[in-house]
Amino acid sequence: MELVIPLMLLALGGRTKGGCSNPSSEPSAPTASSEGTSGESFDYIIAGAGTCGLALANRLSEDPIVRVAVVEPGGDVRDNPNVTDVSAFTLAFNTDIDWQYMTTPQPGGSNVTIPYHAGKAIGGTSTINGMTYIRGDKAEFDAWESLGNDGWNWDTLYPYFKKVEQFSSPTTAQQAAGASFNPDYHGEDGNVKTGYPFRLLNGSFHSLAQRTWDKMGYPFNPDVNGGYVRGFDVWPQTLDRDANIREDAARAYYYPIEQRPNLKIIKGTVTRVVWANPSTGDNTLTAQGLEYQTPDGQAVTISAAKEVVLSAGSVRSPLILERSGVGNPSIFQALGIETKISLPGVGEHLQDQPNTILGYSTNSNLTGTAPYATFATAQDMFGDQASVAASTNATLPEWARKVSDANNGAISASQLEKIFRIQHDLIFKANVTIAETLTSVSGNTLLSAFWLLLPFSRGSVHLKSVDAINDPAIDPKYLFIDFDLTTQIALGRLSQGLWYANPLSDLVVGNVAPGEGVLPRQATDAQWEFFIASTLAPNHHAIGSASMMSRDLGGVVDPELKVYGTSNVRVVDASVLPIQISGHLTATLYAVAERAAEIIKNS
Repeated sequence: MELVIPLMLLALGGRTKGGCSNPSSEPSAPTASSEGTSGESFDYIIAGAGTCGLALANRLSEDPIVRVAVVEPGGDVRDNPNVTDVSAFTLAFNTDIDWQYMTTPQPGGSNVTIPYHAGKAIGGTSTINGMTYIRGDKAEFDAWESLGNDGWNWDTLYPYFKKVEQFSSPTTAQQAAGASFNPDYHGEDGNVKTGYPFRLLNGSFHSLAQRTWDKMGYPFNPDVNGGYVRGFDVWPQTLDRDANIREDAARAYYYPIEQRPNLKIIKGTVTRVVWANPSTGDNTLTAQGLEYQTPDGQAVTISAAKEVVLSAGSVRSPLILERSGVGNPSIFQALGIETKISLPGVGEHLQDQPNTILGYSTNSNLTGTAPYATFATAQDMFGDQASVAASTNATLPEWARKVSDANNGAISASQLEKIFRIQHDLIFKANVTIAETLTSVSGNTLLSAFWLLLPFSRGSVHLKSVDAINDPAIDPKYLFIDFDLTTQIALGRLSQGLWYANPLSDLVVGNVAPGEGVLPRQATDAQWEFFIASTLAPNHHAIGSASMMSRDLGGVVDPELKVYGTSNVRVVDASVLPIQISGHLTATLYAVAERAAEIIKNS
């Protein structure tokens, strides 16, 4: 992207030794939300006005007699230039609309804490993300069924992918700059505007990049949103092209209907679910409502006549469940929380991708947006796929034991081995893509940002104490499994090799990040490992911490997104995605939310 330089600086800086810092104070941005009243009642209460929460709020409030409340600590950012400017990616980081979390010290990242960004606004992380609109490989969605989710697969989600979207076909000039599409893959009448920016990079760079990747064995993919992402592509973004503005969840789903009298956004931070007495003889719990904290620290309880939906994201939704007594009894014992439902998978199964960046200098001055991505399979990365498949398959039990030991047995080795075998089949039998590298420019700097897509490493997010829901223990465990590091190194060599291959190499003057002294052309595995560990940054694609998965595998929600052991509590956000995808989360989250809204309406 045009502003990858700030991303590079963020990736190389901001890492600290030791513990986590506290997030910033409440945002000072203007707000369209109001204060709630203790005892106030609604039909549905949604925790979080983010990507999924606002889509749900829109759909559930379509019926004028249905009362919907959304509780959100962030403010209205429709006039914030760090949000609206399509070329301002990363400028909202470390401002008051960013939660500014820190991870726990990461052994895979030189044992330092690393900044972890998440949106704190009406619109959630869709207000600060990279606006990428890529769905993923078909087989990855089909695998959801193998994990215990009947009816969840590519074919059932595909209509929702199209329902979400209002795609702007690229102009003649944009097509000349590399934009392409298959009209069969896109929707035209949805809420979310997608397309290509007018500032798409012109000139020869696209042609040089495409020809170089093609010579390296990665042909041009004319549209990555049809369920097959391998190859080099120019991806669409969540933006209103004609208005030249970011299309975040608020702009797509909330602002057009904010005057509905039956929809209310309440300013506050949800802390826990409030339970009624058990509603059935088998001790299934029913939520009476939610408790939230006002900006001035007051605790307020509101009631839900029908359902409570957690849409606070992969970091916060599991914290709300834990604070409500839903999770791992061993953790609760230490925190002094009464166990209401034993679900050890809450906060576990966290999966994020490690991001690494390379930079090269050029004498050319290149301006404009260059949304270029290349996706690679295991066969691309390792060549002798059969050999790697056999060796990794034999090691799956060891990986499962290692992850289980790290989470103190919350998820057993046998459970993890079953999940890992499904993931292994995706990689080595379905041949899904497992690695992504961005090729971009900014002025006189040429850039590659790269990450493995399907890590076997599993981390966690948990409360540190009952009073510290805003300061959680986020432990992604980047590169915890050695195959993840092997993949990241192989991808690094691929990304580096691009700048030494013709015709793109003609633009390169020198290696500026990290420099030849740190990472020469023929760098050893040890040099790559040091570089990756010392510059590792999150990809901010965390999923899985309240997985939609069989309870026997450590799942938290069932195929109707209902929390096991409850009658009326659902989770609808990235935390329910059970396995990583070869795409970016936004497209999938909107589709999941649209389908969830129908499930809720029909229940």
